[in-house]
Amino acid sequence: MLTEATASPRVPQEKRYLQLAGLFRHKIVTGQWPVGSSIPTVEQLEALHSASRTTVRMALGRLVGEGLLRTRKRGGTQVMAAPQRPPSFLLPSRWKELVVFHGNTGYRLLASESCCLPAIPAGLASVQGEIAPAYQRLLGLHCCGDQPFCLSQMYVEQTLYERIAPQLAQLSVVEALTRGPRPLATARQRLSIAPADELIETHLGVALGTPLLQALRWACDRKGQIVHWAQLGFLSEYAHMEMDLLN
Repeated sequence: MLTEATASPRVPQEKRYLQLAGLFRHKIVTGQWPVGSSIPTVEQLEALHSASRTTVRMALGRLVGEGLLRTRKRGGTQVMAAPQRPPSFLLPSRWKELVVFHGNTGYRLLASESCCLPAIPAGLASVQGEIAPAYQRLLGLHCCGDQPFCLSQMYVEQTLYERIAPQLAQLSVVEALTRGPRPLATARQRLSIAPADELIETHLGVALGTPLLQALRWACDRKGQIVHWAQLGFLSEYAHMEMDLLN
């Protein structure tokens, strides 16, 4: 349950309504609030989510503006339509699938900076490899049509980046690494739920602290040096995972 108390303390009061709006939208998408039905009253939503009346009204107002809800003159709010479901991408579990994924989605480079170091979380024991002296940092958005759904911070070992850079006008970074001059020996991925930070808020338009699907990816060359590190935050409605539980 989303409550004011569980919202990140860094989220300004005036932006908390975005979290509630997202929750209410999800209720419509999943049929918990069917089209044509009346939703709980403002007072009931206040109590259910420990939210202020202003926050609840702002959240409902956002969905009214989207044409999903209608406030009736005699009181009450009715569901008018369900939002269009965005395409949900199956998250890659193999490097070859990762190449296909990047080839099938749009990419918008926001910033490129040389001589950087990746911020690898402390205590991430599964990361085994030597950090290179310097990396090229690439900040970008992955898009479905015009809609950005993932913010990525990718790091490529500096000398390797300089050798594959001419290919990046036609190829994604992961495909260029596949064809690159330093064959990959290992590549791993770690999925978790993480709160939206300031970059996510700015570029994906979600409130600070909103839970997102996060992928950490890294690859090493045959000498055991980390040549690629990536941190990606996905809007959850655009990504899903599937696993065969018997194989």
